Amino acid sequence: MNNTNRPLNRLGIFLFGLILLVLGGGGAFAAAVPSVFSGWRTGSKDVSARVPGVIRDTLLGSTGQSWITLVVAIAAVVLIVLLLVFVFRQGHGRTGTLLTKPADAGSQVGSVIVSSAVAERTITAALEEYSGIASSSVSTFLVKGTATLRIMVSARRGVSPTDVRDYVERVVERFDEVFGEETPVFLKINGGFASRRAKAARLPEQATA
Repeated sequence: MNNTNRPLNRLGIFLFGLILLVLGGGGAFAAAVPSVFSGWRTGSKDVSARVPGVIRDTLLGSTGQSWITLVVAIAAVVLIVLLLVFVFRQGHGRTGTLLTKPADAGSQVGSVIVSSAVAERTITAALEEYSGIASSSVSTFLVKGTATLRIMVSARRGVSPTDVRDYVERVVERFDEVFGEETPVFLKINGGFASRRAKAARLPEQATA
């Protein structure tokens, strides 16, 4: 429902978890096998002794700088830029406009713009009147360029998700009738903490919006 790149998120989480797993496994293995530490110390001394020679061999003319240092610096800058782009893209996609109706030919009334806040507050108020819903949240996102309502509700204990769905559909249908437009809706019915903490509901046989 937003611009968050889920595959990229999952790839990042996988790589981060893999790094932690390798570091943790390596630390546990080194603690279990004392000879690993001695081999590490020996290897680190050899590497430290070779570093100055490698740097001298990769100097760029009279600059006194190694091209390896420049490559590392450029890679770090690119990585920082990519991370910033990734961070600023998270969670975007919200829109403040739900509907835009162009003016009819010959009408003295111009275009009509329906704010997302109108739909969100109206539908939220209607959902609060239904005793089968413990909590609700309504927001508006752009999905492939189309404003779409995201309605998330938590059903009380003992309430059928089908009844909740039917009630939400009736609420949305009444909203659509007022503005004469059919609004795309993404509905998610939860049964989490709010449902467990809420009292069981006693509903009439037919609940109406």
